[in-house]
Amino acid sequence: MTHVKLIYNDDSDEGQATSPQDIAAQASAVVAIEDALRSEGFPVSVIPLKTTDRATLDIVVREIKAGGGFIVFNLCEGVFGKSSLEMHVAALFELYGARFTGSGPLTLGLSLDKGLTKDVLRARGVPTADYCIMTDPSEVAERFNPGLKFPLIVKPLHEDASIGIGPGSVVKTVTELRERVVFVTREFNQPAIVEEYIDGREFNIAVFGNGAEARAFPASEIEFDDFPPGSPKICCYEAKWVEGSPFYKKTKPVCPANIPAELNDKLSAIALDAYAIMGCRDYARVDMRLGADGKIRVLEVNPNPDISPDAGFARAAKAAGMGYPKFIAEIVFAAQKRYGQIQAHNPATGGLHV
Repeated sequence: MTHVKLIYNDDSDEGQATSPQDIAAQASAVVAIEDALRSEGFPVSVIPLKTTDRATLDIVVREIKAGGGFIVFNLCEGVFGKSSLEMHVAALFELYGARFTGSGPLTLGLSLDKGLTKDVLRARGVPTADYCIMTDPSEVAERFNPGLKFPLIVKPLHEDASIGIGPGSVVKTVTELRERVVFVTREFNQPAIVEEYIDGREFNIAVFGNGAEARAFPASEIEFDDFPPGSPKICCYEAKWVEGSPFYKKTKPVCPANIPAELNDKLSAIALDAYAIMGCRDYARVDMRLGADGKIRVLEVNPNPDISPDAGFARAAKAAGMGYPKFIAEIVFAAQKRYGQIQAHNPATGGLHV
């Protein structure tokens, strides 16, 4: 079997910027993926890219310059504490000719700009909410699109994992809008994207594979249970990552979603279109909302989603009949086939094999 070099962000030396819970979860995910690969017969090397130690970048470069038929399992969501540098890690792999799992640098960089992503999707007929970009609070009056209808949701333009999204992100007046733009631009040192808030059901579709073999796993829904009156039903940062938060307890992922087959098919078709248009490879997740008007709109495309055992993607793979070790191995097989290392498809398992 092909030697896999598992390269990941090691935030354990980041100090106060990362909580002990986050560090423990990160370490647990890396161990789980390593164990899954080993259980499927892959020899594995684990290589950390430390947040505050630039010398580890030299180690990564030496590893990817090494000869042999290895493949990199890319678990990097940035470098040196900056998610904006996520694409540069993948670019480094490409520059040195290393084969790696997941999307390429262009897709990673484009998807991290929510405005450009929406521009590309809308130009190709994929539905998204109306929006505008604000780089400074003083621009609210002059740059605000009068066609946008309150309530609106305000997010950092260049973040993922719901960073910068909280209960105050949904605004109902120009005054609240200005205050939130101030918060985003100053706190995150980047523009804010302002888009119409879709008060409806939230779904995500995990997409796996490449080209004609790309397929959508069963839809997952985020159920918002017993939210406080007046609180917007959004999957904020606390809802995703802070287990002790009331928002975490009141947002329940359900997969497969309890929806008619026709709706699942529509969500899947839109997700597959968005996946292909954005140039995603091997695996990605597409987040969507179904509004009160019955229309589906894409919120975001995440070409590098969390694939730890308790994350939504693994849950969707399980709903599709793919256990965790098999799912992780299939990511490697999908990348290998994309690079021409695998030619055959195994119809008995629905997976690839060497």
